[in-house]
Amino acid sequence: MLTGALLTGIGGATALVLIILLALGLPSLQSSVTLPMAGLLDVIKLAFAAIAGIGGTIALVVAYRRQRVAEASSRLEHAKEERDRIRILNERFGAAASQIGSDQPTVRLAGVYAMAALADDWPEQRQTCVNVLCGYLRMPYEPDPGAEAPGSERVAFARDREVRHAVIQVIRDHLNPQVAPIPWHDCKFDFRGAVFDGGNFSYIEVPDGCTLNFLDASFVGGVTEFQGSKFAGGVANFWRVQFVGGEVHFYGAKFAGDHVGFGESTFSGGRVDFRSIGTSEGPVSSSFSAHVTFSRCQFTGAEVLFSRAEFTAGVVDFDEAEFSGGKVDFADAQLTGGKLDFSRVAAWAVPPLNLPASASGLKMPHLPG
Repeated sequence: MLTGALLTGIGGATALVLIILLALGLPSLQSSVTLPMAGLLDVIKLAFAAIAGIGGTIALVVAYRRQRVAEASSRLEHAKEERDRIRILNERFGAAASQIGSDQPTVRLAGVYAMAALADDWPEQRQTCVNVLCGYLRMPYEPDPGAEAPGSERVAFARDREVRHAVIQVIRDHLNPQVAPIPWHDCKFDFRGAVFDGGNFSYIEVPDGCTLNFLDASFVGGVTEFQGSKFAGGVANFWRVQFVGGEVHFYGAKFAGDHVGFGESTFSGGRVDFRSIGTSEGPVSSSFSAHVTFSRCQFTGAEVLFSRAEFTAGVVDFDEAEFSGGKVDFADAQLTGGKLDFSRVAAWAVPPLNLPASASGLKMPHLPG
């Protein structure tokens, strides 16, 4: 390209000089005629001007060429840096995944934190990292073997539970905007079929674009905290959950999204707590301002508490639910704008205790007699 531009410039200069000579009438000169000095100087000036123009053109071409080369080099360097970045991130992913799959609980614990750090650093693959963490919780898990189990078995169980609770804590911290510098609110958390014997999900937020899927999960023991959580806009799926032991605390939770459901769940043991309670820092209010369904749930042996909860908008329905045992307590619940609908209950062998005194917003079933 540079050689072609140079030849073109020289040819253009030569043509320019010839044109100037023709303009001065030189074709009619005889070999014996001498060109006046002034005319010769003018021709020389014009020639130098043409040559200067050619030089400027060449300089521009050279500068352009250098710019193109520099840009190409920059792109190549950027591409190399990006390849190196992806390579390092992939190596970190492989190392963290290998640690999580280790037989040693301490190595698995290190892998959990390494995978969480990678999710912070790699937004393009954050969901993949989250999938690995959730996948660990979905792995087969045997709950507490009991006090009579051999010591080695109990130690192994305790260490495994520590790793599982660390996974829950890492997820909780990244869904709590007051804790995590890098939130994971753009992710989907798949806990389908997972077994929980405690864990801390307190003060998480589930906004638009976020999903918590507990479909077919089981709460079998310990204390699992959802205290102060906000389900606002995202999806919280508690369908077909088995509440069979331990305690699950939802007190102070805010149900304001359009996609919150406990349908077809079984409350057969332990305590599930939706209350508004008082703490040292003042009252903690649980409120329902969305359509939250408990349709086709079975209340057979658990203690399910809605005491002093506030139903401010929307409907909490118990369509086709079965109340055949246990305790469901709505003592002092406030119906200030929402509706509590029992009108289509399937079985009412043992009705809920302490229903709200106010008839406003309360729909009861048509009981025989």
